[in-house]
Amino acid sequence: MNAGKAVRLLLLGFVIAVVAIGLLPFLIIYSWSDLYGLSELDPSSTPIAFLQKMLK
Repeated sequence: MNAGKAVRLLLLGFVIAVVAIGLLPFLIIYSWSDLYGLSELDPSSTPIAFLQKMLK
């Protein structure tokens, strides 16, 4: 393996890590809404509305 291929693989790993970390808050809110039974509500409920309900 030469240095160019190693840099490409490292860069690809960083991109995948950034995307995964970026999606983590949305996955947490989705799992909370499923846990509290709010996933069966109308589609107009958003993660922001869910957080507002939880923080009141």
